[in-house]
Parts: sequence; structure tokens; C-alpha cells
Amino acid sequence: MNRFYWGLASSAFQTEGYIQNDMTEWEALGGFRQDGKNPIYRHGAAHWQRWQQDFKLLQKIGVNAYRFSMEWARIQPEFDCFDHKALDQYERMLDRLLGLKIEPFLTLHHFTHPAWFHAQTPWVSDKAQETFCRYADVLLERFGDRINYWITFNEPLVWALAAYGDAKFPPGKNNLNDMMLVVKNILQTHSCLYRRIKSALPLAQVGMAKHFIIFAPRRKWLAADRKLADLLHSFFNEMVPRAFKSNRLKFRFPFLFSFDEPVALNNQVDFWGVNYYYRMLAAIRMNFRRPIGFDFKNISGEGLTDMGWEIYSEGLLRILKQVAAYGKDIYITENGIATTDDARRIRFMDAHIQKTLKAEQMGVPVRGYFYWSFLDNYEWLEGNSKRFGLVHVDYRQDFARSLKPSAAHYARLIQIDTTKRKSLELKKF
Repeated sequence: MNRFYWGLASSAFQTEGYIQNDMTEWEALGGFRQDGKNPIYRHGAAHWQRWQQDFKLLQKIGVNAYRFSMEWARIQPEFDCFDHKALDQYERMLDRLLGLKIEPFLTLHHFTHPAWFHAQTPWVSDKAQETFCRYADVLLERFGDRINYWITFNEPLVWALAAYGDAKFPPGKNNLNDMMLVVKNILQTHSCLYRRIKSALPLAQVGMAKHFIIFAPRRKWLAADRKLADLLHSFFNEMVPRAFKSNRLKFRFPFLFSFDEPVALNNQVDFWGVNYYYRMLAAIRMNFRRPIGFDFKNISGEGLTDMGWEIYSEGLLRILKQVAAYGKDIYITENGIATTDDARRIRFMDAHIQKTLKAEQMGVPVRGYFYWSFLDNYEWLEGNSKRFGLVHVDYRQDFARSLKPSAAHYARLIQIDTTKRKSLELKKF
């Protein structure tokens, strides 16, 4: 059968709760208290305690794949200490997924680190690769026989921008050259992970989840804004995939930074994970400290999400066609909407899934779609105030769960598509 993965996505820290890591330490130090916001973690969605109930909901929705991560700080709370009880629970979780015939897509790094990491082996240092590959080796040895799909890093450029570009995430630095060095070191670590996983599991698929944005000029009539939108597209959407083919991480952003260093990648990636959410308008500003302005307008007519992002479903088709040029399989590893209006969520899903299937019909090698997110969860700088999930989490009532109408809608879409694919397969014989 023409196998297509219909899934849901999450990350460990955003859902699990009951953990201490660099993010909770940053929160305690007041690091998130910026721009009038003060997000509080409050145990995410308490998934660490409620995973068995949650997996029953996955089964009810009818997905055949689940993208998730394991919390590094929980597994390696100290540099020389690995928590075998945590590994035991993750093993039970993996086995339950497989028992439900749900394919696990494991993300090795999804933004968070143990509290000791930034002081001892930060991403600007040569020690970071060895540290992270050592941790990944533990997961590979313990779980390798049960995982076919590995996502080494989630949105490495987004994390580097937040942690080293504008000090939103720990370690809270503001140095663009260091930011680029971090990206280089993360890409080198991906290469290390790729080789180790493929050596142990030659048939495994190893990829990276990359955030893609549609950039447009705020003022189409202004050449500077048009040039800026093109520059941002080249930097944010193309720089990292290009590095895999050229073996160089290279970019010059006028008046901000210039970086050009070799990075031995040799196109070692089996698939690209596409994380897509919105179109963003960019404008040159007469402000020396912040010369670039970003905003969102409802140009598409599809509306703005509760995050303030413009919904632009056509952008997903554009991105998929662009990523297809890199010659690798594609999985939409994140696509979702923050809203309390579930009718809007259903419209969002319909529009983006339609574009996904259209891309597939056009020959784009898209192999799966993962809605973000499975559960309402902790949304980084927004805390738990923004709801992306197909499952409602009642934070005031001990994290009680309930399926939203959009979950049933997604289940129907999966069933219809799966039946159609089976029918097409039978017609071949």
C-alpha cells in the first residue's frame, strides 16, 4: 500500500511536566519576563503521569504515527549520571505505541537541555557535539531496535536565534556571530548522529525538522522591503538545507553579520521535516537597534491565529515545492493553529491538508502529515495561554482531558484517506 503517515506531534518538555532543566531554571531567574509576559511552566500538560490515558486518545483519533521527544534533562540530570528509571518509563511508552501500531518518530533535541549543559559544554564550544552524541548513544543502544524514524534536531536555527540572537531562551546571549557558530556546531552534531544511527541501523531514516516561513514585503512598492523579504527567505529557509549540499555554512546579512565556515555534512539527511505555520511581513525600519520590523496582516482572508500569525495555507504548498528541490523525502512534522474556536481549527486543518495532498499529487515526495499539537501544552514564551491541541487540557481541573470536535474531524479525514489509498492499491492487481 502507498503508505502515508497521519500523525500528531508533541515535545517532551511542553507536555510532560515534573522536570527541572535549563528552561525551568531560566524561568526561576526571570529570564522569560520580557515584553510584558511572564510564562509559568506549571508541569506542561502532566503527560509524564497521564501518558497511558493519552495514548488511548491517540488510538481513538486513529493516527498511525506519533512524533515526540524524550526529555534530555530527565534522562541525564547530571553530566555523569543517567536515570535508568526514566529510561524504563520511556521504554514502556515506546512499547505501548508499537502495541497500538503507531509508528514512533523520535526527536532527539527539541529546544531543552539539562541545567548543567550551558555552563559545562555549551553549543558554542567544541565539547557540545561529544556531549550530545554521548547522550544520543544511550537512546540508540536502548531503543534503536524499535525506532525507524529519527529527527536529530527540531528547528536548530529557531533555537539558536532565541538563545544566542535575542536572548529569549537560555543561555540568554545576544551575539549573532556566536549564533552562527552554534548553528554550525549543531549541524556538525547532526552529521555525527546520522553516521552513528546509520551504522547501527542501516535501514533507519534520519532527518531534521526545519521551520519554514513565507516572507513578504510589508510595503510592496518599496524596493528595500522587497530585498529584505528575499534576504530573510534565503537566510531562514535556504541557508541550512544549502549547507547540506555545499558543505559550507555561509551567509552575509548586511550590517548584522557575515559567516562562512566549512561543515562536513555531505548531504547526510534522509528526509526534511517541514514545520510550517504562517506568512510574515518584513520591513526596513529607521531604528539602529532594531532595523528590521515584522508584523502580520490578514491578507489571505483566512484570518489571524491567537498567536497573531496570518493563516496562509497556500504557503504550505509553496514551501513543499521548494523543499522538493533538495531531492529528499518530506514529512510535515508540524502544522497547527492556536485558537479556542474549534471550527477555525477544522477549517485550518482542511485547508492545509488539502494543500498537502495536492503537493503529493503534483509529485512532491511528501510522506506524512503531523498536526501540532496532540495536547494543549506549554507554548514557550506564551505559557499555557495558547491552545494548539486536538485534546483539551483543563489546567484548573487536574489536567483533565477531553477530545475536541477537531479530533473527531481529523479521525474522519484519516479514515477517508486510508480507505482511498487501499482502494487505489487494490486496483493495481
